[in-house]
Amino acid sequence: MKNIIILFATVAALLTLSACSLEEYNPGSATADNEWTSLAGYGKKINDCYFDFIRIVYGQAEDTFVPLSECATDLWGTITDRTDGWGQVATLVNYGGNTGMMGEPYNGFYSTLSACNGAIAYAKKVTGASEAEINALAAEAHYLRAHALFNIVEYFGGKYLTTEEISAVGPLKVLPMSTVNEFYEDVIFPDLEFAIKYLPVEQQVTGHVIRAAAYHLYAKACATYATYTDGLGNCTALTDAQAKEWLQKGKQAADYLIQNASSLGVGLYANASEVFADANNKNNKEALFVVTHSSISALNPRGNYFNRIWKHMCTWNNNSSSSNIGPGLYIECLTQSYETSVNGISVEPRGKGNAYYAPTKYLIDLYNEDMNDTRFDAFFRTVWTANKANNGNDYTWTANDATRWGLDASRVGNAAYNIHLGDTCIALQRVSISQAEREAVRYATYNIYDNYGADGYIGRVAPSLKKADLTSMYGGSNPGKAFTWADCIVYRLAETYLISAEIDWKLGDNAGAADRLSTIRNRAQKNHDHSMDVTASQVSKQLLLDENARELCGEWNRWTTLKRFRAFETQLVHNPQVKGFDKNTHYLRAIPISEINLIENQAEYQNPGY
Repeated sequence: MKNIIILFATVAALLTLSACSLEEYNPGSATADNEWTSLAGYGKKINDCYFDFIRIVYGQAEDTFVPLSECATDLWGTITDRTDGWGQVATLVNYGGNTGMMGEPYNGFYSTLSACNGAIAYAKKVTGASEAEINALAAEAHYLRAHALFNIVEYFGGKYLTTEEISAVGPLKVLPMSTVNEFYEDVIFPDLEFAIKYLPVEQQVTGHVIRAAAYHLYAKACATYATYTDGLGNCTALTDAQAKEWLQKGKQAADYLIQNASSLGVGLYANASEVFADANNKNNKEALFVVTHSSISALNPRGNYFNRIWKHMCTWNNNSSSSNIGPGLYIECLTQSYETSVNGISVEPRGKGNAYYAPTKYLIDLYNEDMNDTRFDAFFRTVWTANKANNGNDYTWTANDATRWGLDASRVGNAAYNIHLGDTCIALQRVSISQAEREAVRYATYNIYDNYGADGYIGRVAPSLKKADLTSMYGGSNPGKAFTWADCIVYRLAETYLISAEIDWKLGDNAGAADRLSTIRNRAQKNHDHSMDVTASQVSKQLLLDENARELCGEWNRWTTLKRFRAFETQLVHNPQVKGFDKNTHYLRAIPISEINLIENQAEYQNPGY
């Protein structure tokens, strides 16, 4: 627990930074007791609780929480079978505690836990303020602690759990372990009950937690804890009666949020395309909990090194390799640039992605075009436009590009195939395209399904997830190392509907589940004509898993969703890249070896099989 031990010694000197107009605070030579016991000072102490969510977990580090939370599932595969750490966490081949992907989320959530413990302890010391004012601030720390612990216990199991004030805990050679039951019943649920009671409905500063988020996480935590009738991990198995009781509590919270969404300050957008639109990012009515980033470097914990979440599932990366189609999508008339106008012609900015991960064929298939489900077009990018010319305001095809895209050399230098600035240069299709049809158009086009091998191999011509790839918010000094100042929407109201439907199904109310699912599906249907509605008889575990995938793919959800449904064994048939799965090991993630090496109870603390 290296980071925790260091944090215990240094937390009083920590710069209390947050983002997107969260205040910056340096206590300097003042003591913590002097500074944090006033209401204004305590508010700045609460800001400290957001620090590592912004700095480490959701955006401003290497974003290894993305593969931890979404990969080794049925939805995402590695492009061209990566074998490095990014590939190991996705395929579970050679994956373990020494895979360099575990540290950021593990340390980020534990550091947040430490900050929240300190803030909650200081609530008792604040003077000169009403109990209501103090509780409203303390409720933020209670919520953030619950969120951190929920992620710790679900990814890593029943591990170290402390609620003590940070300064009271010294370095630990042996890390005591708490059960899953203790995580939930002793801390997570009480924290969320406190948050539901005292959090404000609205906050003046975007990013500070609102009451709707507490209802949502309570429902999600109830639905999750109720699955532990099998005693998975370090857990005393729940009885069926206990599980039902937690499901009923979760249902009550989810339904209260849905039925009172307007008065709680949230609501569903009318169209799927609105949810992740650039214009709605900074004031998103569907968002329940967001982690903020700013275009002002001084307001980000890591300055100009801000949100990178979008990069790993962006399949265009400006690598000009002429071998086949190169590592990631590439064509010479599309380059990394923040410019919105070239020679007076409007063009779309483009930042360089990493092209690490792409959707599996299973995920693409879920968006059945016959249903007019708009979510594929709303959530994925399949069309790119030219922002670079080599012939006046046009791009004239080069021999390398013709080879790269498997096209006849007759288009090389041929003005009939010129692509004008701002026009389509790449268009991926979900229908069969003959070679003749590919040769007939000016732009590079490709059948997405030709990119997928029977063994799960994913080539380089794959759609990009664009939920977080908001081109109007690119920033940083170099588009080749682009960031965005877009906020990360961690929880949103559509998921509350899915949680409510899941609980209804588990409680035997398929009609209620169908109603919740139909609301989300009709929102996604092109004409909103209820042709995608489902009936009670159609509700099943598979339908719930599929609908979760369609709606929430890429939103730090899929791994915990498969765990909650105990569905890895059945769903991983859709992703043959995941060759290393072992049900006795991989329902928990590995504890980072860097942490294991610092403690004496290593064998006990590491999860089985690692």
